Order: sequence, then structure tokens, then C-alpha cells
Amino acid sequence: MRRLAGLIIMGLLATALSTSAYDTGSNVTVEISPNAELLGVLYYLAFGNDTFVIDRGGYIKDVEVYFGKYRDSDAVALVRDYFSGANTIPERDYRLMVLEYYLLLCSEPPELKPLTELGYPWFEDVFLPAVRKFAEESNFMEFYRTHQNYYREDLRIYIGALSLLPPDEFMAKTTGISNVKYIFLHPYLVAVHGHSFNPELNGTLYWGAGGMMPLVRRTSQRTVWSYKTARDTMFGLPLNRDIINSTYLDELIYLGFIYHELGHDVTLPALYSINLTEYEYLQDAIEEDMPYLARYDIHFWDSVGMIYEGFADAWEDYALAQLDENYTLLAMYMQKAWGEFWVEELFYRIQDCVGKVRLMEVPNLTACVPWALESLKKFVSPENASLVYENEVPVTPLRAFDRAAQAGKIVIVYGTQNPDENGTEYDRKTAEMIAENLRKFYSQWPRGVDVVIKADSEVTDDDLRENLVLVGGPVANALVKEFEEEFPFRFVNVNGDWRLAYKCVKYSDCPYSVKFFTITNESIKGIAYLLTDNASVILTVRNPYNPENYVTWIAGENRELTRLYTNPTYYLSSYEVYDGKEIQMGFYVQPLSS
Repeated sequence: MRRLAGLIIMGLLATALSTSAYDTGSNVTVEISPNAELLGVLYYLAFGNDTFVIDRGGYIKDVEVYFGKYRDSDAVALVRDYFSGANTIPERDYRLMVLEYYLLLCSEPPELKPLTELGYPWFEDVFLPAVRKFAEESNFMEFYRTHQNYYREDLRIYIGALSLLPPDEFMAKTTGISNVKYIFLHPYLVAVHGHSFNPELNGTLYWGAGGMMPLVRRTSQRTVWSYKTARDTMFGLPLNRDIINSTYLDELIYLGFIYHELGHDVTLPALYSINLTEYEYLQDAIEEDMPYLARYDIHFWDSVGMIYEGFADAWEDYALAQLDENYTLLAMYMQKAWGEFWVEELFYRIQDCVGKVRLMEVPNLTACVPWALESLKKFVSPENASLVYENEVPVTPLRAFDRAAQAGKIVIVYGTQNPDENGTEYDRKTAEMIAENLRKFYSQWPRGVDVVIKADSEVTDDDLRENLVLVGGPVANALVKEFEEEFPFRFVNVNGDWRLAYKCVKYSDCPYSVKFFTITNESIKGIAYLLTDNASVILTVRNPYNPENYVTWIAGENRELTRLYTNPTYYLSSYEVYDGKEIQMGFYVQPLSS
């Protein structure tokens, strides 16, 4: 199953594959695509080391040495021109994905012959001739062939994941759809938004994916390897180093990505045939609570885009539940945090559909999609959508910072009570780092957001009603001590050292129920520990002085550890605790009505 293939012959796709490809079975192929990598080189020559370029060490140096003299080529100029009207990072993200999608429908360089009808005149008549010329003059494929060793780390993760749950076997068994070949074509140098890839070539249907794993925000990376490739393709913000070294988690993250895209393949044919207008209320409920999210996330740019995403996520969850139920639960809670308040119910409907396929009540899973959609309406109707949303979507930093966009103000409070004379100045600088990232985060909100920094001694009664970010522990920050009863944690002194302790291990300890997860190098467990040392924490609760707003707390057992979360904008759990070895996450709902 894990053998290195030479030139794998797969109908018209034969020329699109190369010696970088691994064959995980007669019907499944994964590779670092030369077409995607050619696009990456052109993008790098056009824009340098920007948000989308992955730091691959010596590989980037080799690209510069080998291709630098072609920086003024027509192909590079066309890439610059293609992106000239993309004024935000999400717009560039989308355009990059489109270019890669069409390049993957061509044979490998330098021929780059379309393998199917493209229907994109500019791409075929203008762009492809220039790219062919670039590939020929630079002898791109020689560079690609001599850099195979760089690609092997990524491929090792991909192959390990596909071997855990081979898609040809699993999809045939569960969807009732056979006679499909599976192909996964990925870039290496440039982070391209993951997308489904389902051409029909020479009478053979291919399902698969292009691009990379979902980037920061919808699925936040938490491993050393995925951290290397992770990019914030919405704001270009830096990532925090709350990561663990786990090949197992790497493989689950990748499997989640590919089964999400395969979920599109199996559900979109049915969804496209249905007038989804009457289901727009599902997405409307998300946009009512998080309108800024709906502005910067491309999945909201279609009025029913999140319905498509919901079905793909539900299929992803069903597939991964066959391997690790705790990972599925964790993924599902994070999907809810992104607003998909119906995803758990849809997961059960997809599970029912697989049962209908096996009992031959429906010919295949695609045919069951309309039934699943109708059944979903019984769980969440237009009349109760807002209520269900409040009872299903956890309180998170994501919601808090979206709410601050609507309110037009957020107040970051650092402490002045630290007995260490250098502590106050250090915490103030930490607050400034957080403020700098928040100002960049709010750059796409047209009404603007006032990001204010205050000392705890300067906070007014009116400030207490705003959306707040509290920096530091209760010893340093007087406001933390004031809000501490609202938090599921407290700091306790153990033999002179401060330790972070849970208050909410039992339901009776908290005014809300918490779902726990602990992520280690080897596993994901549905438990939490009472005490941890060397810990940093980020959490959000509703503001008791104004429950429409939120309080986010960022702290560590010392002031250096507090700085771990200087970019707090992409967290999809109600809290996260990190101690350098493990990640503990929790999710709780605090309905506004309560």
C-alpha cells in the first residue's frame, strides 16, 4: 500500500503524474503536483516571500538561484496582473485557488495540454502559452525532479493518512458509488486554499482534492509539521506556537481535509439541483451573530455557501468517526464555533443515509441528500434558528472579536499590581502586541474598530461594559480578580509557584457545562486535568456587566507565558490551555437569553 510508484498510468492523467507520486492502491494516488509547484514558483517570482509562501528553508534559496533570472518573464508578469485587482488577502486566496484548479486540469509541464474542456479563454489563450514558454526555457521539470527529497516529508504524512482510511474502499462501502478513481494533487512552496477536484476524463470519473489542508481559522493547526505549512490566508497575521509534535494528529488533520473535499463530491450534485433559497435562514443565523466572519470568509460569499460546507463537514466527521470519535467530536465543536450550529444534527442524518444506502433504500448517498436536508429542517426551522444557534454555538474568542467589530470598540487591559517593578511595563508591551494584531484583524471591517489599551487602574464603569481583553493573572491585574468568578479557571499557589487549576471539572462547579478535550502526542482524550504547570490560557466568557459583549482572558503562570497568545483572533474553543507538552480545550455555551 505504501510503495513508491514510477510513472503511474491513469488514462489521460498519465502525463499529469510523475516520479513524485505515491500509489496507495490501484485507485488512489497522491503527489506533490508539478503543475501546482510551477504555479508556486511563478507566484514567488511575482511577489516574493509574502503571506502565501511557505518557509521551506533551502528550497526557497534553490528556487531563487534557479529561477531568479526569469523574474521578468511574460508568465510572471501575467501572474502579477492577474492578482492586481485582489485588494484583500481572501481575494488573493480565492484567485490563487482558481489558477491552481485549472492548471491541475492540464498535463504536466512543459506541454501543459488541457485534458478536458476548460471553458476559460484567458487561461487557455493567454496564460497557458506564457507558462509553457517559462517551463521550457527554465527547464522547470529538471528542477522538480531533482528536488524530490524536499517533498517526501509532506508525502509521508499524506500516505500515512490515506492508509488509515483508504478512500476508494471507504467511499465505495458507504456511498454506493463505485467506478471512481481518487487523486490528491498538492503544492509545496505556496499555500493554496484546499478545493475539490472532480474531472471526468476519457470516461473515468476522478474525485480528489487540490491545494492544501484548510489553513488557519476554519481548522487551526496544532502540530509542529502543520504549523510549518499553516498560513493565515484571511489577514496574514502571525501564528502562536501552541503546538505539539504528533504524526497521528497530522494524519487526522489531513484526512479531515480530503474527506471534506470528497464530501463536496458526493453531496454537491444533489445540492446544486435543489433550490436552496428556503434554507438561507441557516446561514442568516450565523451572519446575524458574526457579520465580520461573513465578510472575510469566502465560504459566506454565496448566500448558501455554508450549507455546502455543512454537508462536506458532516461527511468529514462521519468518515473520521470510524477512526477516532474524540477527534470527530473535537472537529464538530470547532465547526459549531465557526457558526455551523446544525452540523451535529446533519452528521446523524448522514449516518442515517449510509444506513439507507446499505439497505438499498436509496441507490447512493447523493440521492439521500434531499431527504437529509428536509430532515434537518425538523431540527432547526426558520422560527427557532436563532434559539438553536444560541444553544449550540460555544462562546469563543472568535465570537468575542466579531462582536467587538459590531460594537466598534474593544478595550485591552493590562495589570499594574505586579510586585515586580518590571512586570507592569512588560505586561503593557504584551497588551500592545495584542492590540497591533487586533488592529490588523479589523482591517477589513469598513466601519473601523477603536482598539484601546488601558491600565487596570484607569478602567471606568463604562469600560467594564465593553468587549474586554484582560492581560495577566489576578496578582498583576485587578480586573482579572474582579471577573475571576466568571472563569472556569483560577490560579492557585502551590509551594510558592502559581498553577492553573480547573474550577469546572464537575457541572456543580460552574454555571455552565464544559466539554473537555486533551490533545497529546499520541491521542485525543475527552478528559481534563485539575492542575497544570508552565501553562498559558486563553478563554472567553460573556461579560456579566453587558451579556451581549464578551471578556477574553489571556494569562500565563508567568508574564513570559502570557505572551503565547499575542494573536488571539483564530481560536475556536471556549478556552485553550497549553503547557508546552499538551493542549487542553474546552467548549461551553452561554445563551444570551440566559
